Amino acid sequence: MRVWKNLGLMVLVMLVFARAWAADQSGKALTGTVLDRLTPEQRKKLLAGEEVYQPPLKVESQAGGQPNLTAAAMIIIAAPVEQCFKMFCDFDRQYLYFPAITNSKALNRSENRVVIYKELDYRVAVFRYTHILTIDPARRRVDFVTDPTGVNDIKFSQGFFQFEKIDDTRALFTYGLVKLDPGIKIPEFIQEYMTSRDLPKMAINLKKYIESGGKWKK
Repeated sequence: MRVWKNLGLMVLVMLVFARAWAADQSGKALTGTVLDRLTPEQRKKLLAGEEVYQPPLKVESQAGGQPNLTAAAMIIIAAPVEQCFKMFCDFDRQYLYFPAITNSKALNRSENRVVIYKELDYRVAVFRYTHILTIDPARRRVDFVTDPTGVNDIKFSQGFFQFEKIDDTRALFTYGLVKLDPGIKIPEFIQEYMTSRDLPKMAINLKKYIESGGKWKK
């Protein structure tokens, strides 16, 4: 009986050390990645499969109009970064996972520039807008800005989508909103509420869409 107790104790000690070693190796594996710039709390949420939302920092515009916003949503997608970027750049299919968007159509394409038209249905109203997308394949980044010559119910918006490699099977996705001017007077707290809801929701939906190989739809 005593032998069995000693053996059980040895096994327990080995398990404790094995878990400690695995945790240490996991931490080492993350060093030198794009996650290093984030806070421990943000890394913990992302590695748990959750989204991280950074609320807007307000910087008053020099023209005295709507303040600039730097809100962002981040999430880890379990797929190679090249696959993530390729699937995202199929712009005609973005209505499948973008929140509220019911129509997404590329109107004009060149090598690294796309003019895209979208419609958002918020039930109480449908908003149409046209964006100019600048594609940077080397950085796996797409910047967007309102096309002043297109159809726009939203006066001005500007932001970016960024994919960064973590390792061979994971990518960090960031959806950033740099500036938003709806063109009508909307209470600030409503704008912030919509931003805090739409950005993380889009990141979550994109993760589901890419990880399913394009089969998942909202």
